[in-house]
Formats: sequence, C-alpha cells, structure tokens
Amino acid sequence: MKRKTVSLCLIARDEEATIGAAIKSVLALVDEVIVVDTGSRDNTRIIAEGYGARVLEVPWNDDFAAARNAGLGEAVCDWVLVLDADECLQPCRPVEFQRYLHDPQVAGYRVRIVSPREESGPDGRRQVRLFRNSPEARYEFPVHEQITPALEAWARSTGLVIQDTPLVVIHDGESPERRTRRRERNLRLLNQALETHGQEPYFPYRLACETMLRLDGEVLPVGGLDEALGYLQRSWRLLSPKDDEELRCLHWLPDLGTRIASGMLAMGEVPAARSTLGTLRGLVPGHPLVLLHGVAADIRYLAERTNDLTSDDASRIIAAARADLERLRSGEPVPPQDTIDGRVRDLYPLRYFGELALLEGRVTEASERFEQALEWDPNYSFAWLGLAECSRFAGDRKRAMKLYLRAVTESEWNHRAWFRGAALMADMGFHDNAASWLRTACARFPEHPRARRERLEALDHGEIPAHV
Repeated sequence: MKRKTVSLCLIARDEEATIGAAIKSVLALVDEVIVVDTGSRDNTRIIAEGYGARVLEVPWNDDFAAARNAGLGEAVCDWVLVLDADECLQPCRPVEFQRYLHDPQVAGYRVRIVSPREESGPDGRRQVRLFRNSPEARYEFPVHEQITPALEAWARSTGLVIQDTPLVVIHDGESPERRTRRRERNLRLLNQALETHGQEPYFPYRLACETMLRLDGEVLPVGGLDEALGYLQRSWRLLSPKDDEELRCLHWLPDLGTRIASGMLAMGEVPAARSTLGTLRGLVPGHPLVLLHGVAADIRYLAERTNDLTSDDASRIIAAARADLERLRSGEPVPPQDTIDGRVRDLYPLRYFGELALLEGRVTEASERFEQALEWDPNYSFAWLGLAECSRFAGDRKRAMKLYLRAVTESEWNHRAWFRGAALMADMGFHDNAASWLRTACARFPEHPRARRERLEALDHGEIPAHV
C-alpha cells in the first residue's frame, strides 16, 4: 500500500512560545510543514525553520481565510492537516493515521478540539482539520474562517463524505490578556465583515456569539442581550430564502436557533421561543441541543400557563418532554459534525427531569433527580437551585434559603437563584436582605424582565434606579 503524503499548514504571528511544540507533535505524520507568517517580530520564523518548515511571509490584511488559503496554495502533498500555532495533535500511530488517508470514500475528517477554557466543555468540539488537497477546498470568511462549506460542496460533487476520527487536537490555554485581545480583534473584524458582506448570515451570528454570556448553555439576561438577539434574528432572517436542504448543511444552524430561543426565554418571551424551536425541530429533528432547549421552553410554558392548560394538555406536553429527555440520555447518534458536550447528554436532563417532576408535585422524585445531578457534578448550580425549589414547595423555607445561597455561591451567574431567593426573603420578612439580593440581581442582569420592571417602577415613583 503506497504511503499517502501530508502537508501541515498553519498560520502564525509572534508564536515563538508554542509553534515548536505544534510542529513537533506531527513530525512523524507529515511530509512537509508550511507556516504562513503574517508579521512576526519574535523568533517564530527561526523556530519553525529549525523544525524543517517552509515559512511564507504573507502581509496581514485582516483576513484569516486569505492567510489559510495562502498556505493551502503552496501545499503539494495528497492530504492537508491544519493546526493553529498554539495547538498540538495528541499522539497517533503513523500506521493508524495512514489508514484514515487510504479510505477512498472520504474527502476530509473532523477531529476533536479540546481546550480547558472552551465553552463546549471537556468533550470538546469538532472541526474539519484533515482533508484531501484539492483546489476546491478553500477557506471562506475573514474571521472564524470555515473550510467545511467548500469541502462539503466538493465532496457532494464527487460522491465523497466527511467523517469523524478519534484524533484529538489540544488547544493551549490562553492568558486573560490574550483572550481579551483576541476578542477585541474578532469584534473588529466581524463588524468590518458586516459592512462589506451585509447579506451573509454567518457574520451577525458570530458577532452575537462573541458578546453573549451563557451558563450551562442557557443565555443570560446581561447587558447587551437585546443587541445580541438582534444580530441572531438578523442572521435567522437572512437564512429564510434558503431551502431546507441548504439549511440542514449549515452545521451552525442548531446553535443559532437554540441561542435565539434561549435568549427569548431569558427575556420572558416563551411563546416566541417555542415557535423558533418548532421551526428548528422541523429542520434538524432529534438534534440534542434542539431537544434540550425544547424541553426548557416547555417547562417555562407549563409553569406560566398552569391555570390555563387542561390537565390533558399539560400531561401531553410533559410526556413529550420526558420522551425527548430519554432520547438525549439514550445517546442516540448526533449529527456527525457536532460533538455534544457530555453534560448535555448526562447532566442537564437530570435537571429537567427534576423540574418536570416538581411541576407535577412529585417532590421526592424531583429531589432525587437533583441529587443525582449533584453526584455527577457537585458544583452544578442549577441542581442546588432545584433542591431549593423542592424545599420551598415542601414548606421548608429556611432550608430553601440556604440552598438558594448555595446555588449563587456555586455560580454567581445563576439569575434564577438570585431572583427566587430575593422573593423568598421578602416573603419571610427579611426585607433588607431581599433588597440587597434584588439590587445585586438587577445590577448583574439588567435585561431580565424583573430588573426592567424594577427600573420602571423606580422611575414611576420619581426615584433614580442606580442599581439597575
């Protein structure tokens, strides 16, 4: 079996601290190393050349896709492997690596990207990083560049597919200062892209992703959520002319739709969130993120419409939600381009099983579910909140208050715990404590519906609502 050759392509700028480790991690697997240097002022070039790399000097023009494609254009091997200068490939036996390259049906492979600071969690996320060297396979978008759309189009035209591999890329942790600089750069490039590519839905989606704050996948009503939701909905509208098949090919569609729905829930717009999720479910039925957010929206709907729904309607919604949670926990296959965080499959359903049981008045079952969640993750703030709600339902208000405190101690971003705890303190007559919690919550979550009501009430009374 003739050996397939591989080109490593990476871009770098002032990466002397990490580029050597990146190249070294794949030297046994690749045949050439191409480094696109976009203006280093340190020893990046010297270190790369010391590992046998061919370094291309490419002026930086605010376009990551152009820099990536400059390297691809120089690659001469059968396959291309792409790394960033602060990444390393986990060890892989060359014979195993070659086995992937000899599959005649595969145009490219997704690998798992793992970083201790990534929102996707310990299971990582998947990206196409290994693919056949073809002039049709080129990156697009100046920021958050993508190879997948072009590679998928080429693969479909040639009868090939894109598959997963067990390969793992470790992304080096960034310092807070570097993360801040990267975020500022991305925001600048995304705003430029919005001006020059106003009809491209990817850019408003990515701009919203840069500014939204989430806790365990749930969008938080912090300052700027209104604007971020506006960008997401702009992206959603720009996608509306596409047919269903085109939409299903967008690997970021489930994240776009669930962010919109979660943001709407944070704003108290429950019917709109359920409508968005209904549309999304028609496009990507069974997607874990869609199932999970659909259950969250149904629980909010049930809680708000307790007095309006018939028992049959409520039972039907609860049964459907339970069925979706069981599908999640069963580990049914997910779309191949999406590696779903293990918390989505194993932890979050326990929380929602507990909330459904509490809605039905089954406090013991609900408590058991929340306890199971804490066995999975003792620091899971929403499980502590669930136990607080169980104690409150059972009439043990003192224990409930301790549990609300534990919930916000585990995560200061658990807005539900802050507002629910403040309400309980007021009910118990601890008005100063309630006011303190409410001030904290309103300052931290200024776009929460309760914070907005507080602000309006203060203005109606001629007060200056400094805390909101």
